[in-house]
Amino acid sequence: MEDTYNFYIDKNRNNKYNTELSVIPHHPILNDQSDSIVKIKLCDFKFLNTFYNISSTLVNNQFNIKKTSKTYTYTWTGTALYFDDTKFFDGQNALIATETIDGDANTDTITNGELSLVYNHELINETSYWLNILSDTPDVSRKMSMLKNNRWFEIITDDNNRISSLDCIFYKDTYTSGTTTDITIKFQRYNSSNSSWEDIDSNVITFQNLVPEEQVATTLTYTNAQPNNKYRLIYDTANQLGLPFPLYIIKLQANKQIPVFDNGTIDAPVENTITIPDGFYKASNFRKKLNELLTSYKITVSIDEYTNKIKFANDNTTFTPTIDDLIDDNFKLDLVIPNNNMKDNLGITVNSYETYIPIPFNSYYESDTHINLMNFTKIIITTNLSFKHKTHNDILNNVNPYCKSFGNILTWLDSDEIPFSCIKYKNYENIEYEIVNDHINYISFKFYNENSQELFLDNCLLHFQIKKVYRNRINDYQH
Repeated sequence: MEDTYNFYIDKNRNNKYNTELSVIPHHPILNDQSDSIVKIKLCDFKFLNTFYNISSTLVNNQFNIKKTSKTYTYTWTGTALYFDDTKFFDGQNALIATETIDGDANTDTITNGELSLVYNHELINETSYWLNILSDTPDVSRKMSMLKNNRWFEIITDDNNRISSLDCIFYKDTYTSGTTTDITIKFQRYNSSNSSWEDIDSNVITFQNLVPEEQVATTLTYTNAQPNNKYRLIYDTANQLGLPFPLYIIKLQANKQIPVFDNGTIDAPVENTITIPDGFYKASNFRKKLNELLTSYKITVSIDEYTNKIKFANDNTTFTPTIDDLIDDNFKLDLVIPNNNMKDNLGITVNSYETYIPIPFNSYYESDTHINLMNFTKIIITTNLSFKHKTHNDILNNVNPYCKSFGNILTWLDSDEIPFSCIKYKNYENIEYEIVNDHINYISFKFYNENSQELFLDNCLLHFQIKKVYRNRINDYQH
């Protein structure tokens, strides 16, 4: 005699949001092992393949980038040439910079980028007054007149450069009576808070009156220079008309302070988590998505078309600090792979694995072997019922903290199907398992992959049977 209990189960009915599919019989099934044999048979199974191959469920959608930055500091202790005739005049001393003549303001201005040099002259009209007094090699044929309160030079810097010195050569081309003439040359800065000119430095230069032609060089210095946007070069004497000869300038150049940077201090590393959105991925869109996620680190991902090995290239260039950018954000970069699922995806073997995998500057890291985006090829169906002859479960655990051990296996079936295809199982071999539970009032099924990782099936249809065969019927049959 035999009793057969059929169970037709739609997981979405009572177990839609559970990893476990549980079944409670209408009445407990009792098993007196001296009188009967109870067996379970999985008849058929169907599942719409909605598994993303990269997902939080599979614990293969996150890895870390360990980023070590380097921070620089600076002091204003360097000097550099701020301007000479470069980009103002060509090799034949012809003006090539932009020139603006303002007759109303009595100014003749030449501009190169953020720097403007302004010649103030009380008689300026539409005629250009500028000659190349900015050259390293002064020439008396290129001279510009200076006159107290009427003819002077302004230096306007949009970048608020710190001018540290002016190198000048002054010239006279006539002689006069007397022995010498002293002239005070002033280097000034404009104070915008009170709209006044303030002295930075002043030098007294001396001309020999009885010499018909003479050049006198002087350097005006700004000690501990500060940022400013407007400077002025003038001469100052007690009497505006007190010079016994015309004064000219034949050389004007400037130096500026520049920052001197230290070698930088390596900062404490930080780890940032990179999360790949759940989805169906193949090599091409996997590479594309990684490149989107790693843009800020300047890491480029490629996959070899012949070996399918993945490569992480560090495209950061040599960092040069500036006063506006003192931090080399990507000084050192390491991959941090948190689990074996991600290692398998990226083709990193256990033997070569390091906790921190360097991505060398101006170089790359390449995986040991091909990427594997399949993740699993089997769905293993297990039950909580106790088999008389337990299944031999020699299933990979993968040394993965997310892996679990499980009980008796009813079957496993191929899952390497394209997304949204149906995975089917039919028990054509009529495989049954004798169970030794005395009292069956709760039956559960769980699903795993071949890495012993529990799976969440958001749908499935399952038909199974519990068969109870009475021993006297077996004996009658045998006789």
